[in-house]
Order: sequence, then C-alpha cells, then structure tokens
Amino acid sequence: MIEVAGVWEQGWNSPITESTEWEMMLREYGVDTLNMTPVSGIAAPWGNKPWLSEYDNMAEVLSDHSHLTPVFVDEAATVDLVDFQHPEDALYVFGRAGYSPYADIGSGHLAVKIVTPCPGCLWAHQACALLLHDRFIKAQ
Repeated sequence: MIEVAGVWEQGWNSPITESTEWEMMLREYGVDTLNMTPVSGIAAPWGNKPWLSEYDNMAEVLSDHSHLTPVFVDEAATVDLVDFQHPEDALYVFGRAGYSPYADIGSGHLAVKIVTPCPGCLWAHQACALLLHDRFIKAQ
C-alpha cells in the first residue's frame, strides 16, 4: 500500500489550487489518498475532494498511518533516490517551501533526497512524481 502526506503551501498556491496539482499525478500512480495538513476544509465530507484527507498536523497523519513505513522526502537526507530501496507499504511524507516535517519529527525514520542541478527548486507534488516513478521503475 502506498499513501502520500504533505503540508499545504501558503499564499497564492492555496489548497484548492495545489490539490489539483497532486490529484492527477497520484491517480496515474495508483495512489488513492492524499493526506494533507493543516485542515483547509476542502476535503470530503465538507468539500468536494473525496480522495483527500486533512489533519491538524503531521504527527496526527503519522499516528493514523502507523501501519505504513514513513519515508520523509527531504533535501537534507543522506540517501539519494537513485540508491533508495522503497518499502512495500509506505507513507511518503513531503514538506512545503520553507518547512520540512523531517527536520521536526523525522529523525529516526527513513529519509530520501532527490538530487537535482538546482537544489530546492521542486514543488512537493513534482518531487512526489519523481519518487513514484522511481518506485515504479524499480518494481519492474
């Protein structure tokens, strides 16, 4: 089982805009649920996004998904995606610009970085697409 968790961006990239950036990419890789924090109100049953679950904070997301292995995706990680072995049942955890859940609560958990020519230039949903594609290719 694969699930994804993240932190909503702030400012112009509101949750309603950002959610559409996540939705099609996650469906393409067979991920049914996006778990995001903090609560914005766009998820079902109040909103119109039944594939989206929202939580007050990342600690709640991790607690509610304790059956999955958390994998923090962070540029400060020591393991490169090229060398990373994906766990069978994973909760991939992403931050947002200027905030890393790995820095706050990730120590002791698996963490992976995506090396790019210009570090720090990927949005979380873009990094997720690269990670899920890597998982797909390595499973072949």
